[in-house]
Amino acid sequence: MTVLEVLKFACKYLGENELLSTTTLGGDMEPSLQQIDKINTLIDCVNDTVETLAIMYFPLKYEEVLSSSNNIYSFDNFTKPVVEILKVLDNHLKYEVDYAMFADHFEAKSGDLRVIYTYLPSNASDVNDTLEVVENKVTPRMVALGVVSRYFLIVGMYQDSSSWQEMFERVVLVAQRRKDNVVIKKRRWL
Repeated sequence: MTVLEVLKFACKYLGENELLSTTTLGGDMEPSLQQIDKINTLIDCVNDTVETLAIMYFPLKYEEVLSSSNNIYSFDNFTKPVVEILKVLDNHLKYEVDYAMFADHFEAKSGDLRVIYTYLPSNASDVNDTLEVVENKVTPRMVALGVVSRYFLIVGMYQDSSSWQEMFERVVLVAQRRKDNVVIKKRRWL
């Protein structure tokens, strides 16, 4: 999913047909400075919405092997920005390792550890950037609902923001309940 896909839905929801006709969003008109500012604000809203989805509803998981000789594993050494550590395993023997959490690191036994954690998605800066989301759960329409809610909040339209936030939360709730590949066992009647 790209930022552009989300912004096309968000502009339709906002009634911003002029933005859709700009070259930035796939149209043929050059955007004005005001339109560029509005698109940048919408991209910021996309980043906020995607971050909220990753922290509160659909966490992004990552796994990597880290090494330490002094029992300290700094969060600066992780590939992605850590939200929560889910599991720490000995990389060779595959058993869980006890660890202690601190503000900027965790402590565990020395050696190679496999760490499974959730992380913050990277921020998009352009309409062609790809968003880091849980693909089978999060859709462009869902993100666009959150974007519209945040945009109305920024421009001071609090009632509209609240209404769009409710729609966003309902869609998220449905997506959380949805199970992919549900299989019902065959049963025999006696």
